[in-house]
Amino acid sequence: MQNFFGRCVIWITLVLLHCAALDSAVFAQQPSGLDPMKPALERNAGFLPILKKGNGLYRLGEIQINRNTRTILFPAKVNMDKGLLEYVLVKSTGKTHESLLRTSVEPYYLNIAFLLLGFEPSDRPIAEQGAHERPQGAPVKVELLVKKEGKTVSVAPEQLIVKKGSRGEDTLPRLEWVYTGSMVMQGKFLAQTSGSMVALYHDPAALMDNTDPQGDNDEIWYVNEKTVPPAGTDVIIKISSAER
Repeated sequence: MQNFFGRCVIWITLVLLHCAALDSAVFAQQPSGLDPMKPALERNAGFLPILKKGNGLYRLGEIQINRNTRTILFPAKVNMDKGLLEYVLVKSTGKTHESLLRTSVEPYYLNIAFLLLGFEPSDRPIAEQGAHERPQGAPVKVELLVKKEGKTVSVAPEQLIVKKGSRGEDTLPRLEWVYTGSMVMQGKFLAQTSGSMVALYHDPAALMDNTDPQGDNDEIWYVNEKTVPPAGTDVIIKISSAER
């Protein structure tokens, strides 16, 4: 509980530093008509400004924020087209040897986007990586927007993953995702230092985790070689609320 309150103080301070950006006229106005499949804006040194696009749309570096639909969009790439997985998504400087996707987006800024849209981090983070307990947090829906035959289609990440059974059989997992908010430990935001963003194998450092009881097993999650696009394929990750 002490960690939770300490984390809240840190993040409230950071959000205030960005100000009430979703209502402020101080932030630069940019033309609307934002195409999330286009290359990212150039990064500024220091804090990235939140750019107001109009019609409830805002931009934080490479992240598009939709206040009306509580939706977050940002670019990524297919990182692995075969092999054992522990993550759906990591930063490009993170654990890319075991992640389906990679992104240049900083976990710090993605967390800011979650907080600005009112998503609440968990006050009960799991004890350690691979813990048996079910991760707690705000329910979210994770989608991958992929270009296919000239059209953008939505794919659930679990469609690109198989789970190995005790007899070696492959099954398509049905996964539910939660925004846990990572952890702050000794003044360090663990998602930022580790680059861990969306975990298959339960990880308290990741920003998001799955609630599958077998998320404590790091030997069952594999790339679905039959459905995954080629490594290097551009995708857009779309995150929205799954609260009912």
